[in-house]
Amino acid sequence: MPGRKRDTRFSASRQPARYAGAANRKGSDNFASKLTEKDVTRARQMHKRGIPLHELADKFGVHASTMSRALRKLTFRHVK
Repeated sequence: MPGRKRDTRFSASRQPARYAGAANRKGSDNFASKLTEKDVTRARQMHKRGIPLHELADKFGVHASTMSRALRKLTFRHVK
């Protein structure tokens, strides 16, 4: 229907109980995290030394896009 405001399932500020607040948990505190803070620190150091992204992803057992986001600090921003 034109002009009708679209409802969303839930807002970002109020999540359903089944998520248990996981969206607000950082790094390995999030139950869905595949990497730890230590893994990310090590991967960033290795990447600076020239190890390709795909090799790092294979070594740590994650998809290349997951590793890419961690290396570019789109995730794990709290890790130095």
